[in-house]
Amino acid sequence: MEIRELPSEELQTRLDEVKEELFNLRFQHATGQLENYSRLGQLRRDVARLRSIQRERELGIGNEPEPEEVERSRRRREREKEEDDADAPRRRRGLRRGRGEEAESGEAGEVDEATEESEEAAEEAEEEQ
Repeated sequence: MEIRELPSEELQTRLDEVKEELFNLRFQHATGQLENYSRLGQLRRDVARLRSIQRERELGIGNEPEPEEVERSRRRREREKEEDDADAPRRRRGLRRGRGEEAESGEAGEVDEATEESEEAAEEAEEEQ
């Protein structure tokens, strides 16, 4: 979603949510429970983006979208999401990585010759060592 398309109230709500999540991650970091350190940087940048847009609107540089524009962009995003969902191939559970397309097209029994050759070469290299 484009954050510049958000009305000011929603922008403030989003900023509050991001700041709260950042606080929680900082707390996890201090207690040694944080697993994804890159998320801290992402959230700091999100806070900066949201504050920048708010400040632009205060100064009159950026303008708040009209309610009609907000509704149009919301409908457009929903339509695009539906199209993406319809175009996305259905994946079956339990398929090994890299074999999904073969299994879906009914060629699961066939093995790619290049893959077979590379596996043989790897086995030979291991045996030589």
